[in-house]
Amino acid sequence: MKPLTAAEIRKRYLEFFTSQGHTVMNSDSLVPANDPTLLFTGAGMNQFKDMFLGKGTLPTKRVTTAQKCLRVPDLDNVGLTPRHHTFFEMLGNFSFGDYFKQECITWVWSFFKDVCGIPGEQMVVTVYQDDDEAFDIWTNKIGLPADRVFRFGEKENFWPAEAPSKGPNGPCGPCSEIYFDNEPGQPMPSREGLRDLPSPRFLEIGNCVFTQFDRQSDGSLPLLPQKNIDVGLGLERITAVLQGAANNFETDLFRPYLDHLAKVTGVAYGQDARRDIRMRRIADHARAVTFCIADGALPSNEGRGYVVRKILRRAARDGYELGLEKPFLFEMVDLVGKLMGEQYPEVRDNAAQCRAVIRGEEENFLTVYRQGTARLDEFLAKALASQSRGAVIPGSGEFAFQLHDTYGFPIDITQKVIEERGFGLDEAGFEAAMEAQRERARRSMATADAVFTASVAVKLRDAGQKPTRFVGYEELVAEAPVCGLVGEGDVLLPRAEQGQQVLVVGEATPFYAQGGGQIGDRGTIETATGLANVRATTALDGFHLHQAEVVRGHLEVGQAARFVVDEAARRATERNHTATHLLHAALKKVLGGHVSQAGSEVAPERLRFDYTQPEKPTAEQLREVEDLVNDEVLRATAVAARVQQLDEAKKDGFVALFGEKYGDRVRTLQVGEFSKELCGGTHVANTGNIGLFRLVSETAVAAGTRRIEAVTGRVAIALAREEQQSVQAVSAQLKVPTTGVPERVRELAEELKKTRKQLEKALAPDLDQLLVELRAAAAAHDGVHTVVYQRPGLQTKDAQDLLARAQQALQPFAGVVLSPGDDAVVVAVAVSKDLTPKVKAGDLVKHLAGLLGGGGGGRPEAAQGRGKDAGKLGEAAEAASASLVAAGLRR
Repeated sequence: MKPLTAAEIRKRYLEFFTSQGHTVMNSDSLVPANDPTLLFTGAGMNQFKDMFLGKGTLPTKRVTTAQKCLRVPDLDNVGLTPRHHTFFEMLGNFSFGDYFKQECITWVWSFFKDVCGIPGEQMVVTVYQDDDEAFDIWTNKIGLPADRVFRFGEKENFWPAEAPSKGPNGPCGPCSEIYFDNEPGQPMPSREGLRDLPSPRFLEIGNCVFTQFDRQSDGSLPLLPQKNIDVGLGLERITAVLQGAANNFETDLFRPYLDHLAKVTGVAYGQDARRDIRMRRIADHARAVTFCIADGALPSNEGRGYVVRKILRRAARDGYELGLEKPFLFEMVDLVGKLMGEQYPEVRDNAAQCRAVIRGEEENFLTVYRQGTARLDEFLAKALASQSRGAVIPGSGEFAFQLHDTYGFPIDITQKVIEERGFGLDEAGFEAAMEAQRERARRSMATADAVFTASVAVKLRDAGQKPTRFVGYEELVAEAPVCGLVGEGDVLLPRAEQGQQVLVVGEATPFYAQGGGQIGDRGTIETATGLANVRATTALDGFHLHQAEVVRGHLEVGQAARFVVDEAARRATERNHTATHLLHAALKKVLGGHVSQAGSEVAPERLRFDYTQPEKPTAEQLREVEDLVNDEVLRATAVAARVQQLDEAKKDGFVALFGEKYGDRVRTLQVGEFSKELCGGTHVANTGNIGLFRLVSETAVAAGTRRIEAVTGRVAIALAREEQQSVQAVSAQLKVPTTGVPERVRELAEELKKTRKQLEKALAPDLDQLLVELRAAAAAHDGVHTVVYQRPGLQTKDAQDLLARAQQALQPFAGVVLSPGDDAVVVAVAVSKDLTPKVKAGDLVKHLAGLLGGGGGGRPEAAQGRGKDAGKLGEAAEAASASLVAAGLRR
């Protein structure tokens, strides 16, 4: 009988538990919606935490799911072992105060034995050492022989592991694990001293958690108000068992990825153990990054985005080492969609976004990797000559930091490369260099514009001051006493003189403090004895800090003061801030719901808005966005702000920005039905106050993140007038009407293009003459023609054409051209196809360009690169000749 496919196993599982009264629910996102403590969803029960605590509102007490999960603690083992993964699927059935151990064990056993067809004699189970109830069910109700039921301690058979003795506090309970026995005819292992079942004979395929206790701080385990069931079965492992596969990667869940990699690399899986590790890792990571990005977890330098980028770069590096020197991982997105899209439609629906983000990340990383590996190879070649295998290379930590700091080269990849060569990285040296950089960063922040630290708030509180009362939503002028003056070094001052820069703290203020992307207000503070100009306002632990310079007289603590916000700047900022909300909503409408804010800066002069978007929007899309915003401006819609509970606001449909932290009470901002967001900034009362909205620029910030800059109001009008004047000036210069400028510019561009081609042709090198020189410099050995040819002033295309001509005239042929120019050294290599087993053009270019401080690559037959250090030209020429000699192609 044909083995069940993974899709059939998943389907049968859900159908089986539906027949037992369970409701099928969709998988939760990999980005947990209801638990900010988790980077990723790592178990089926994550989305049901409230139900386990008796606080949930689901209408059913029995649920079954196929949950997508991501875990990274075993990242280094992925590909090395047959069972470790980052992304995996967990089949689960759950009871919230309904059935308990007997039904749970009976149904899970029935699924494995009756639905999957696993013989009872090939299953072994474990229970918690004190769980007599579970032991009795397995042996007396199920009829499993007692010698196939093992009792283990809290480390193996309690969830969370070791919770009774070590915590954490909260819901917990004993568990019972089901194992597949790969050697059913052999005697059971001796129980004496046994702490867990040995692998590879025993493979865990399921775990039943009986959540019945609520651990307390004193270590006691009182019963929960309700007893719950949390079952998790690993689909990948079950599939391997039922398909008789040697490991998870040889099942229909992964084999298509391995076959795809074999096709694009030209080497079948199973031919080389080291290549197989890389292929397995890529297969795993392709699924992981596709699912993460489809769920909105985009690569970045922090949080879950850092994890996604780390996984993606590991896969990209593996592909590069397999000979895939161009982006390839993005091409596997469609394969993920084909294999997984029916169950998880988001990977199919968001495929275009996933491809764009992954490709951008690959392109960025390959540039970094080529530069970094060239430097690393050079470093290792010198260092390894004097080190024995297994030793930590002196100075490697400092060097790894330089690669990380200069090229953005990932430290984990540096470490892996060094370990693959059989040596160790000086991790302490790396950490010391990183800490030194952090200290430099801390010192550099002590500038005139940031003269305060957290100690300011401590000193103000110690002096009896209360946090500032903000009245700036309603007023731009406020009367309040000066309650604090802070000078250089965070010193509290009784008085500040003319010319002195200080932080002024008032009992109340109308000045908005920088936050939520909006810059702080500027203005003036005036007392009976002096005047200070405020250039910026920030907040620290509830205190508004006015960064000011005393421009007349002096200020004293305790004086009555008049705090006056620069009204023109505030109103301009409000126009830009409300426009930012309209822009966000318009982008979602035009580009799709995947768009989310990734950062912003709102100032009087302009607004800057960063957003998630894998591909560059078209000009038509940007025009539509601009039109939507201006349409809303023309409607003169009222802008409503109010304070409400966070939960209430979310229920009302207000959008919480990703990465922002909110208290229990939040300020909401609503623009009709066009935009609803949480926001603590200042805004116009009516969209008509914005006046005019103009997009100024749209650029890429990073892979998957783009940036729009825009202006509003008087600045937008001034920009339009400036553009009009520029067009009129060009019109006058070209002696055509303004409407005829585009056509005349196009004509001139065509004329310039033709002239440049003529000039290039006139200045092009005489390749026929160069070929004569190259052939004269060539050497022949055993019928093979080789040459290392140096000629200044050649472009990359010239060098490639010259080698192509030489290859036609001299067969077989292996040649290198090195051409120093004004700002770089061109490196080009050509190798006849039948010589590539001995020397590959791509490898040789990487080596030579690396020696010259640059990078490059290409195919085994032809490759090119560029170096920066012309002073090492002679060294590179010698290295090229040595490589050809080492390959046996010349003497």
